[in-house]
Amino acid sequence: MGIGGKGACSSFIERCFAFIGENAVDTVKTTAFCNLPKDALVKLISSDYLGLEEEDVWRAVLNWAKYQAGVTQPTQHWTEEERVRVCQHLSGVINHVRLLLIDSQVFAEEVEPTGAVPIELSLERYRYAALPSKYAEICSDKRLQPRVSPFLFPGSQILSRDKMGYQRLLNQWYGAPKQSWRLVYRASSHGYSAASFHRHCDGVSPTYVIALGTRGEICGGFSDAPWGKTNAKGHYISSEKAFLFTLTNNQDVPPTKYEIVKKPFAICYHPDIGPIFGAGADLLISSNCNVNMESYSNLPHSYDGEHASNTVLMGDYHFSVVDYEVFTPSHSSKSNH
Repeated sequence: MGIGGKGACSSFIERCFAFIGENAVDTVKTTAFCNLPKDALVKLISSDYLGLEEEDVWRAVLNWAKYQAGVTQPTQHWTEEERVRVCQHLSGVINHVRLLLIDSQVFAEEVEPTGAVPIELSLERYRYAALPSKYAEICSDKRLQPRVSPFLFPGSQILSRDKMGYQRLLNQWYGAPKQSWRLVYRASSHGYSAASFHRHCDGVSPTYVIALGTRGEICGGFSDAPWGKTNAKGHYISSEKAFLFTLTNNQDVPPTKYEIVKKPFAICYHPDIGPIFGAGADLLISSNCNVNMESYSNLPHSYDGEHASNTVLMGDYHFSVVDYEVFTPSHSSKSNH
């Protein structure tokens, strides 16, 4: 096979793995998954983009090993010979499951009884459960990194591919790690005009606004109050929980959340302008923001935080917006939202 053929084959295989990762909930239930050779399984479960909670990664791996070993009984009914066969297949695989992230009860009831986990790893799992803050300092340990789920902000074209990891961060800031969101509006799909934004977003709450700048900047804001007509002076709408954020910027500032400090001015409604955060305005996205430089940021004014400046969000005070998306929870996983 020529170099070009090898490259095309490799690209096709990568796309196959990406498809499996994005559709993992269904694909791990298939016979085809159980028939994967060990090296292919290891490649799959080593990926950050396998769209499963770690408990379900373990269950999928165990089902694979049982299938390979010809074992059909649940763990508690295994013979010693069956246990040995299953553990042989799990050898070289189990160390790619992020066991430290598995729920303690699931670990005790479903993982340990298999006898497949080395004793030192079991002890480390219990130490991690007892002292998670100590392990948090070892942030580079891949075993502590949750996988990226394609089901948090499904359909986002801004938080996709290598930016998918930011989806978990937005959920962390929201306060519900497993919250899934529904796309309400995308400027490039529904229209960049203020009228389009308000037609799709007025009255909807809570919302995340996620904006993409011309140099790849990603920033935005969260509001638990909806946009809509108001009789308040200046059409401002108050919020206790609104915040702005930067995810990527050209100033080497890490992902940062900017809290509301002037709560009566959290967001502003204007029928001829897109989303407005703060009386500064700290972030204003203009109508037809992709073809003008009328969007701007006057941070910090109503919002503030570390590294706050009027250029941190989009690189300049005035800027153009390539695209922006608005999401709302697809169902509530938080009682106070």
